[in-house]
This record gives sequence, C-alpha cells and structure tokens, in this order.
Amino acid sequence: MIYLLLLIVKWLLIFMVMLVVVIAVGTWLFLKFAPTFGGRPDATTLVRIKASKHFNGETFVNLVPTHATTLDIDDVTDGVSPEESNILKQFLFPPKGKNPSHPITSYRLGKPQASSKQQTAHKLTLTTQPLAEGEFIWLGHSTVLFRLAGKTITTDPVFHRASPAPIGGKPFAMTHAPKVADLPFIDVVLISHDHYDHLDHKAIKQLIRQKKVGHFYAPLGVKAHLVRWGVPDTMVSEFDWYEAMQIASVKPSQASATDTSLPEDALRVVFTPSRHFSGRRIKGHRTTLWGSWVVQSPSLNVYFSGDGGYSSEFANIGERYGPFDIAFMEDGAYNERWRDVHMLPEESAQAGFDLQAKVVLPIHWGKFDLSTHHWRDPVRRIKQAVAKGNTQVAMDKQIKLATPRVGEVFTLDKLPTEAWWETES
Repeated sequence: MIYLLLLIVKWLLIFMVMLVVVIAVGTWLFLKFAPTFGGRPDATTLVRIKASKHFNGETFVNLVPTHATTLDIDDVTDGVSPEESNILKQFLFPPKGKNPSHPITSYRLGKPQASSKQQTAHKLTLTTQPLAEGEFIWLGHSTVLFRLAGKTITTDPVFHRASPAPIGGKPFAMTHAPKVADLPFIDVVLISHDHYDHLDHKAIKQLIRQKKVGHFYAPLGVKAHLVRWGVPDTMVSEFDWYEAMQIASVKPSQASATDTSLPEDALRVVFTPSRHFSGRRIKGHRTTLWGSWVVQSPSLNVYFSGDGGYSSEFANIGERYGPFDIAFMEDGAYNERWRDVHMLPEESAQAGFDLQAKVVLPIHWGKFDLSTHHWRDPVRRIKQAVAKGNTQVAMDKQIKLATPRVGEVFTLDKLPTEAWWETES
C-alpha cells in the first residue's frame, strides 16, 4: 500500500514538472514568435532611427524628462508597495460600478441615424456611401474616422482586445460594436505609436485582407510591425517628429512642415511630438517612436494627440500649426502615478487651450479599463475643466466640447453635446 502511494506521488510530481516545462516553453515560444508582437526594423529604417536627433543610441527620448512607466518590473521584483498593490487589485478585481454593467448604447454603422433632439435621420452606408466632407465619427477609444479634401482618414484603428493575449484588455460591451467590415475604403491611416490599444494587429490584417486601405503613416520603427502583418512595404511611410508629407490624388510626396499652401484636393500631415513611450514586448521599450498628428486641408485643420503627458509642446504646436478646428484629445487611462505619460483630464483641457482648438473631442475613454478611475470619470472631469477654462479666456478662444456616442456621425456645425454616459449603467 505504501509503495503504491509513493508511486502515485512520484508520477504526480513528474506530471507537475512536465506541465511546468510545457507552460514555460509555450510561453517562451509565444513571446518569441507570436505575430502580435510585431517585427524588427529593417536596415533602411535603422539608418533613419540612428540618425534621428531624438534617438540617444539605445532608445528614443522625450523632449522633456519623463518617467515613462506605470508599474516597473524592477518595483515588482523588489516588492510591491501598498499603493502598487491597490492598483493591481483594481485591475484584477474592479470594484462595482467602475466599468459599465450593461452594453453601452452605440450607433450601428451603415444604418439611418437620428438623435433624440433631431428627428431627421442621417443616411449612412459606409461601405457604399463614403462620409461627406467634414463629417466625423468616433469609433471608440482613439479611433476616429473622418473625411477631408475628398479623402477618408482614420486614426489608430483598434477593434479588438488591447492585449497581446486572449486575456485582459477586453473592450466594453456595446449594442453595436464597430467592426472592420463596417468601414469604407480608407485613404489615410494615421498611427500614433505601437501600444496594443493603438495598434491592433488583428485589425491591420483584416484591413489588408479586405483591401480597405490606401496608405499607412506611422512613427519611425513601426513600419516593421505592419510589414510583418502583411502590409506591403510600399504602403507605409515612416516619420520622425516634425516631418511632413503632402497627400494629393497622386502618390504622397515629402512636404515642408511649415509651408501652408495646399492644392484644393490635397492634405498635409505633420508628425508632431508627444510625451509618451512605446513597446510591444516586455523589454525593448522606446525603440520605436511615438507622437501626435496634424492634418491640414484647405478647409479644416485637425489635431490628433495620440497618447502623452502634458508639456509645453502643445503650445508650440498650437503656435506653429493652430488654430485647430478640432482636436482629438487623449482623456483616459490616467493616474497620478503615471501622469507624465497620460494627462489628467484637466491637463487635456489645458492642452486644448494651448493648441488653440475651437472644438475638443475627448478620446481614449469609454472602451477599455486601462487604469484605476471610473469609466465615466474622464468625460465628466474634462467637461468641467473646459467649462472652467472658458471663463478665463476671451470668447474667441473658448472651446466647444464634442461628446458623440460611438458610431454617431457629426459635423463641426452640429456638435453632439448630450451627456449620454449619465444614462448608461
């Protein structure tokens, strides 16, 4: 009997060791070879990276000193503080009410739309009828679809988990979650950086498979990810900060970042700095660039913030390229601990004033649980901050806040301002 028990224990131990080995090897293989982690820059891109004045020989650096991490791996191995423990607890076990308990009401793309205040429906079939000039749609988080100079443009197209693994980063449920199949042909895709909530490898592969993209515009080093996921090399242009390109009906061409003249059918895109970091792997952060975008047409001037902490560079961008008709401003995933790389809502509002924005569209909220705050907190706080800021500036410097539902079409003449989040549970 004792011999039998010892034999069982022996085989249980062997099984447990084998299981640990299989898990370890599987994890190593996943981290090493999974496509979601992207690619490595080729020789041509490496030359450009090494020549960048924003590259210190090992990593890219921000224009101002920045603490660019949330929970450091070194901190965890050295022991977790009570503050860090509380942050981890809120991520793993969100308190009741922190996230929506029911699907958020959103618009179905491709169906007639009518707001509660407006009975006339707006007919939209994105796959067959493109957006009209000057129309915008927020698709959640940092994805905005809009049309300028006869071209359809999107920012950071993300439609799946904000995570490399099938755990964590799940989007909030919506009544009509946007899908890649809902999208029209997109002439211009602007990428701000390579974090998972901004660069969705499944969405990129779907866009290419469905032949929905004309050209990608990305920070230095990000091209390698796109190419690994099936994007042809010729469909990607990489940018350093303050590099510009003019996009007309013909092939995109290099342009001066300061030239303000534009043909009627042309866009100018300028890649501008943000205060953030990059990386899709456990190690190797800041080896690809990050930033924001200026999009100029003869009729409208648009700014997309990407991610970042507050700095004086917003005022510099406003002086060089403003005023902006609309600014898509990061407003979410913040915490005092990492405000260097994610602005607080009050700072997002101030950045809007610095940019000389006429309209601010809060983005980066309402889709993922990426921090410790309540899901409604970002839009509530920026709304209060903009209202307060408007009392301190002249009327011609005041900001209007656009608060559309996901999938809602709007123009700058008819801004959505309903506080719809207050009716969601």
